[in-house]
Parts: sequence; structure tokens; C-alpha cells
Amino acid sequence: MRYPLSEEHLLIQQTAREFAERYVKPEASAVDRAGAHPQELVRRMAEHDFLGLPFPQECGGAEAGFLSFVLAIEQIARASASVAAIPVNHFIASYTLYRWGSAEVKEQLLPVLCRGEKLGAFAFYEPGAAPGSGDRRLVATRTPAGYVLNGTKYFVPNGGVADLYVVVAQTDPERGQAGFSAFVLDGNTPGMRIARRVETMGLNGCQVAEIVFEGVEVSAGRLVGPENGAASMIREMLAMRRIAGGAMVAGIMDAALEESVKYAGQRVQFGRPIGRFPAIRKMIADMAANLNLLRLAVYSTADLVDKGEPFEAEAAMVHMFAGRTGQAACIDAIQIHGGYGYSQELPVERFFRDVKGALVYDSIMEQPEQVVAGGLMG
Repeated sequence: MRYPLSEEHLLIQQTAREFAERYVKPEASAVDRAGAHPQELVRRMAEHDFLGLPFPQECGGAEAGFLSFVLAIEQIARASASVAAIPVNHFIASYTLYRWGSAEVKEQLLPVLCRGEKLGAFAFYEPGAAPGSGDRRLVATRTPAGYVLNGTKYFVPNGGVADLYVVVAQTDPERGQAGFSAFVLDGNTPGMRIARRVETMGLNGCQVAEIVFEGVEVSAGRLVGPENGAASMIREMLAMRRIAGGAMVAGIMDAALEESVKYAGQRVQFGRPIGRFPAIRKMIADMAANLNLLRLAVYSTADLVDKGEPFEAEAAMVHMFAGRTGQAACIDAIQIHGGYGYSQELPVERFFRDVKGALVYDSIMEQPEQVVAGGLMG
């Protein structure tokens, strides 16, 4: 089963694969171990239009559509999920401005994001689940000139290296989740500081930070969307992030499958390659089947986005399936490689660490199972 991709989609897929093989894969292990932001690779991705791939040309993008974007992300993640996570999180910030930003904000900021001249980040995770965080919710208080922000944002991907931040803050405490608004801030805004880098299990090349806001003044023109309207924005944004996360998992699974097939053909036990053993063949067959099904789910759901059709439930299904099959594939890859799979000499242990991170941000506001069941049962 193969999803019917157009010639343009196939060309973008092939271009991304060649890019990843040439530039990303040779640096993947070093990026993971150093845990440093791969600025040169980000610059190269911008040169190849990957950062602005889905956006209209008048916004500085390539106008290739969301499906093209996830095809590229899958190929980059196949080489390094750390590197792929950077444009995914950049896209979320860019998409928020494209979808809900004012004409002035879009004119000023979207082209530089699409061209990769500035890197974006989306900050919406509250610190309540962080150890010893206390009550540090980010609150935006109305002023005659706009708003003043005070509080903390935790777990911000691209945090500390981004130039522009889309930030969600509470503007009406009495309305609960319906009382949040989104703002766009420059990374050097006075009163906004990176408190620390959050060390993570995987995706080490995509920096995650905790950001503190102390008396940060924001003009009313930097409000993104309506006041108290961020909840619906986050739901749509998370749905798109789930699709892109599924593409990342597909890339990781593809790499795990390739490494497993290669190793199973080379490793000899009892006089024959382990790839001849039924248990190993079953693992590889399961990996291949689940990868194929995940791709179909990711591509078809991304196509719904491009067609302007509802996609939230399908995106949640992508998340659910990717989470289960991606981790299973990486565990099997380690098992196939034996003791070497547990070592850092081979990339399969990195695949296992990265596959969890590809989806960890996407269940923060609402569990995907609840999205699917809610659509069916109310």
C-alpha cells in the first residue's frame, strides 16, 4: 500500500532525503552527544526552503502545502529526529501567526520566519507539573498600552535559540482554559529571560528551555488572535503538531528498520545470519507493516489539512498509533542488535530516546484518546 503522492510531492520527498543524507546524517551522532543547537544545519534547511515549505509565496514561503512539509520532516527525522524537531516547532509558531496574526504582524514577521532569517518557538506549557515549580502561571495583565506579563513558561522547544516566541498567557483567570490569550514577542524583549535549559532524554539537538517573564510589556498589536481565544488555537496547533510528530516517528522507524535489516543480515549465529530466525523476521515484518500504516495515516491526515477538511480526530489517531508502534519498533531494533543495540556505538539507542520525544509535547492539553472518543460519543 502506498499513498498516491503527486510528482511534486515525490520530488520534495527525494530532495529532502538527499539533503538529509548529505548534511544531516553525518552530524546526527555529534548533535545528539553535544546537545548543542545545530545552527549550520538550520541555516541549510532555510536555504532549501524547508522552514517555509507550507506557506504561501506572498508570506515568503514555498507554497508547497502541509503534506510536502511532513514528507520533508520524515526524511530529516530519518537522519536525525533532533534536527527535524527544530523546523517542526518553528512551524508551529509560524503557523500560529499565519492563521491568527493581524495583517501587520503577518507582514512584519511571517516572511522572516518563512525564509529562516529568524527562528520561532511556541511557549504554552505551564510549570505546574515541574518539580518544585509552585504557582508560576504566566499572567497577562491589561494596561493602557497593552499588557504586562509575569510568570514562567516551562518546556519551550527551541527555547533560548529562537528569535521570536508565540506565548500563551492567562488573561482572565475566572474563565479557566477559556481565559488564555496568545502574544508574539521578540526573544530580546526586556524582562524576558531564559532561566535554564531543560535537560531531556532525547532530541538533544532541539533545545528546551524554561523562560521567566518579569514585568514584560507587550503592545496590544502583539496580541495574536482574539483576547481569551487561545484555547481553540492551541487545539488546532496541537493537532498539526501531532501530524508532524507522526512524520518524525515514521522517519525514526524507517531508520530503525534499515539498521535492523542490515544488522540481521550480517550478524551470524549458529552458522547462519540471525535474519533467518523466525523471531527476528517477525520483528522486522512488524516494523515494516506498522511503518507503512503510519505513513498512510500521516500522509492522508496532512492531505486533509491541505484540502481544508476537519482533521483533529485523525491527527489524534496518528498520535496514538505513532506512539505505540514507534516505541515498539525501536525496542525491537535494540533487541535485534543485542548488546550493541544498548551501546552508543550504534544509533538504535538514540532512536529509542528520540521516538518518545517526538510526541511528548502533543498530549499536554488534551489526551488524544479523549479527542477521538469525544468525536464519536460526545
